Amino acid sequence: MKEKGPTQSDLKSKLLVMMVLRVVLALIFLGVASYLQFTLVEATQSAFYPVYYVGAFLGVLTLAYALLITRLKSLKFFTYFQVTADILLIGCMVYFTGAIGSYLSILYYLSVIGASILLNRLGGIYAASLASMSYAFIVLTDYHSILPARLKILWAPEIMHFSDVATTLFTNIVAFFTVAYLTGYLAERTARVERELEEKVIDLDMLEALNREIVDNIHSGITTLNEMGRISSFNMAAREITGYTLEEAYHMKFEDIFEGFGGDSLELARQGIRGEDNIKVKDGVERYLGFSVSSGSGGDMTTIVIFQDLTKLKAMEDQLRRDDKLKALGELAAGMAHEIRNPLASISGSIQLLNQDVDMHGDDSRLMEIVLRETERLNALITDFLLFARPVKEEPQSVNISGLMGETIEVFTNSPEAVGIRLEEEIQGDIFIEGNLRQMGQVLWNLFVNAAQAMNSSGVMTVRLIGCSSGAESSKLSLSGGVADILSNNREESLSAAAVIIVKDSGAGIDPDDIKKVFDPFFSTKEAGTGLGLSIVHRIVESHGGIIEVESELGSGTTFKVILPASVATGGVKAGRLRVV
Repeated sequence: MKEKGPTQSDLKSKLLVMMVLRVVLALIFLGVASYLQFTLVEATQSAFYPVYYVGAFLGVLTLAYALLITRLKSLKFFTYFQVTADILLIGCMVYFTGAIGSYLSILYYLSVIGASILLNRLGGIYAASLASMSYAFIVLTDYHSILPARLKILWAPEIMHFSDVATTLFTNIVAFFTVAYLTGYLAERTARVERELEEKVIDLDMLEALNREIVDNIHSGITTLNEMGRISSFNMAAREITGYTLEEAYHMKFEDIFEGFGGDSLELARQGIRGEDNIKVKDGVERYLGFSVSSGSGGDMTTIVIFQDLTKLKAMEDQLRRDDKLKALGELAAGMAHEIRNPLASISGSIQLLNQDVDMHGDDSRLMEIVLRETERLNALITDFLLFARPVKEEPQSVNISGLMGETIEVFTNSPEAVGIRLEEEIQGDIFIEGNLRQMGQVLWNLFVNAAQAMNSSGVMTVRLIGCSSGAESSKLSLSGGVADILSNNREESLSAAAVIIVKDSGAGIDPDDIKKVFDPFFSTKEAGTGLGLSIVHRIVESHGGIIEVESELGSGTTFKVILPASVATGGVKAGRLRVV
């Protein structure tokens, strides 16, 4: 595999190091030369001057290098130039200090090693070739006395034979190339290992970033606890479920955020038992969460807690359970209603004939009226039974729910149930739904009567009809995703929005233990109630592909929200009106 050369930044940093080392080495030689001149020979000995000239030239050259290194675009040829200049200066120093007998020939090796480090194996071979030619030139010219001897500071101790000169020359040349090859090989291996390490670091950074991205985008909440049970990490889903930011949750006790789940519950979950419970999160919001716990590696990851928001799933389970119960009760109610209605009709007819034929007075007349009234009430109850059990299947039609609500409000305000009630209304027009006009009128009427009865003829009832075409609009109404569910499940292209009916009263509210039972048949908190009104509303809304939600707080009243698939026509919102009936 072809090795890549050093990058521009790497080469620049290495050159700077070499320049510093070159200056340090030159200062050492100048110091040694000065010491020798002033201690061993006469201070005025001119033979040392060439060494000083080389040192001064090297200083000027290094200064020039420092000025050029920041301006040159290509440092590779600049490096080759420095290697060449170094070898030429080393050749001068070798000749000044004895040529073939000079100990400074070791500087050639340093130059070859430096070239291999800077330019890899190719640079080392170039330096070895140049060093071989330089050394051979110095040794041979000195042996034949071609160069002037006055430039020498030191001389060889004895005259050498040519065979010794040739052996020394050959040995050094072989050593130059050997050092160049080995150093270049090691430099290339080192560079390759460094690149591999850099790539692994990059890969690890990418994997870490990918892991963070996956953890942040997973729909399950993930949090880690340290050995003290305090939160050390909090992913995006955990922040969305709990309402806490990472800064708020960091280092908090787990049970401080998940009230009611901690201690024994965590220990059971750690043993493999999945925990599910209603948990109060930030601002007192209650969610139904499922937990699973596993042991981590210790430290800040002593415990790993994974949890999911099962609130909607739990609501669906409750809905299915309620539907099954309603279906069974409906079939039973239908059978009983038919069996009771026939003899009841006979009884009612007979009583009416007796009342016409027999002239009754006093208690007899009063008792007869009670019998007739209770018979009618029982017949109305059976009618509700049948409507609850088997809603009438009629061909759906386009219903202007805005107009229907206005008409129903007019009728309600003139009814006995509305006495003493202050009514506030806000109706957006026009909103159309596909359904049954009579059944939707009954839904509105039952909700109005239920709200009025909850206030005992004294309070404020707020009625609103709003069209929503997106989840963003529904969030402003706190509709727990109901609009999004309606829009996603709706298959009719003409029904591109949702109609939201809101009926709010200022009554005493519903106990939290009872709020889950309000749509159950025969459940009522009123003494005179049959417990079928809201059950019928639920069945009709469900048959129209809608959703009904209830929110209540003791002492603050109750709010019913009906969400139906609809098409919103152009039209504004009718100004809210205040009525006192």
